[in-house]
Amino acid sequence: MTAAKSMEYRITQQLLRRRGRVNEPVNARIANRIIKIAATTVAVVLMGSYVQELLWVLVAASTVLALGIVD
Repeated sequence: MTAAKSMEYRITQQLLRRRGRVNEPVNARIANRIIKIAATTVAVVLMGSYVQELLWVLVAASTVLALGIVD
């Protein structure tokens, strides 16, 4: 390994170690947690509102399929 590559490798490793040590501020952690909770809640509400309609679509498709199959 040449001297330039060795120095480049050391600098890269130092930068990666520094990046790994950076802690996220408490406010950012709280904000991220609130955003995740809100997104999960919205997803559950949306899925809950569509489940009944999706069930009826499944029943209708099954009926059409069953009536369409001729032995």
